[in-house]
Amino acid sequence: MAKNPPQVGLEFLTGAPVKKTLQINFAHPPKTVFAALAKDPAGWARWFPGFSDTGRYVTPTPHGVSSVREVTVRSNTLAETVLAWDEASRWAFWISGGGVPGIRSLAEDYRLEAQPGGCRLTWTIAIDPVPLVRLVAPLVLTLGSSSMRKAGANLDRLLSGGYRPDEQ
Repeated sequence: MAKNPPQVGLEFLTGAPVKKTLQINFAHPPKTVFAALAKDPAGWARWFPGFSDTGRYVTPTPHGVSSVREVTVRSNTLAETVLAWDEASRWAFWISGGGVPGIRSLAEDYRLEAQPGGCRLTWTIAIDPVPLVRLVAPLVLTLGSSSMRKAGANLDRLLSGGYRPDEQ
C-alpha cells in the first residue's frame, strides 16, 4: 500500500476484489463494544495482539465520519479515516495513510446488532491487493479472521473484567 493510498468509500466494502466477513458474539451491549472499537484507539493494545497503546485520534472531537485516527500495528503506523460512525451500531474506516505491503486499498466495517444477553459483531475486511498478492489474499484474510476472533474473545473477557471504554 502506498503511503497515501487511493481514497475509498463505503461502496468499497461490497465491491472490493477480495473481502472476508465473520461474526463474533459478545456478552455485552452494542454501546459498550462500540466504545471499545471506535472511541478508545489506545485500548486496542489491551485486547488485540500487535497493536501498540499509542493509538489516538489526530482530529479534534467530536469524532465521527471523516475523523482520522493513528494506530501502530506491529511497528507499522497507519492512518485510518472513518467512513461510518453510527453510535452503537456501525463503525467503518479505510486506511488513508501508512502502508500494508501488497495492498492498494483496505477498509474495515464493524456492525453491531443487539442480541439476547449481548450483541453480535459482523466484521468485514475489504482489500484491493496488487496482482501477485491477489493469489494468496484469501488465505491471508482467513488468517486475519482467526486473529480477529481471538481479539474478539480477548475483548469480551476484558469487558467482563470491568473495562469500560465508554468511561475513558
